[in-house]
Amino acid sequence: MKNILLILFLFLNISCAKDLETKGVNTPFINILAVGDKRDLNTIPTNFEKNLWVKVYTLPSNKPNKCFPESHGVCQLSYYITSSQLDDSPTNNLYTLESLGEITDYKWENTELVDTAIITIKVNKYTKEALNYNKSLINEIKTYKLTINATSMSVLEQ
Repeated sequence: MKNILLILFLFLNISCAKDLETKGVNTPFINILAVGDKRDLNTIPTNFEKNLWVKVYTLPSNKPNKCFPESHGVCQLSYYITSSQLDDSPTNNLYTLESLGEITDYKWENTELVDTAIITIKVNKYTKEALNYNKSLINEIKTYKLTINATSMSVLEQ
């Protein structure tokens, strides 16, 4: 009896699977899943409680590559930042930081604002690999303050 039920179950699954459509989708979300590198910023130790969940996904920039002539090296990176409230029914959002060099440091700032994260980042103009490969590149280090909440993100250069 168990074998008959198993065969019937497999037959129904196979027949249902034929009705599924597949489509190629090309969105930033697909690129994040396929090649993105994830960093969970909530794992960075602080001496205060964080009240927003923040993750950063790093992807190669789609800008033309001038650091690595005739190769596949990456000059700059694009960043996608997700935020989520730490609630039972959280508001989630996705923000972009396009074509920065390489974020080298993240630092949480303490805030009394509800559902808000203030994060300071340090950014090299080019990736470390680009600077090592092409010695003619001149690196610039900039600092930005990100203020992220469930509905918006602001970026201020320091």
